[in-house]
Amino acid sequence: MSEESPRSETAALDGATAEDKPTIRVAGLLVHEGSILMVEQGRGDDRYWLLPGGGVQFGETLSDALRREFQEELAMRVGVQRLVAIVESISPDPEYAKHVVHLVFEISAPMEDLPEPQESKVLTARFLSELQLQSADVRPPISEFLSACVREMPSSPQYLGRRW
Repeated sequence: MSEESPRSETAALDGATAEDKPTIRVAGLLVHEGSILMVEQGRGDDRYWLLPGGGVQFGETLSDALRREFQEELAMRVGVQRLVAIVESISPDPEYAKHVVHLVFEISAPMEDLPEPQESKVLTARFLSELQLQSADVRPPISEFLSACVREMPSSPQYLGRRW
């Protein structure tokens, strides 16, 4: 390894713009009566399901970000429990530069009513059963993990690797 190699790597990292850096996304895993709360979103004609949540703002704790996102998206007050999974989504398409680190937390919430979407990006919110999860377009693709969580929550955080 040459002497210039570490400096080159450092220079490349230091010169990165905000768009070149990974985004941290917090997501809430709420299991209720054998189903998991999911939100449907879309891009163009493409429709897909994901765990409710969103990006972490600078200076915001992970728990605060998750509570804020649930309030904004679904007008829900949630309790943040523990980290259950970490997933990396890195686009394989060089034309679509996207790298998201998803931190999935177990959450709790009072269940008087079904959550109602509060933002236009959330098309619908619904509890999906294990069977529905298996046939849904879930992003990142962690349907198997979510199905396992319906049966039993993992005892420690799981690193699910790179999923796109």
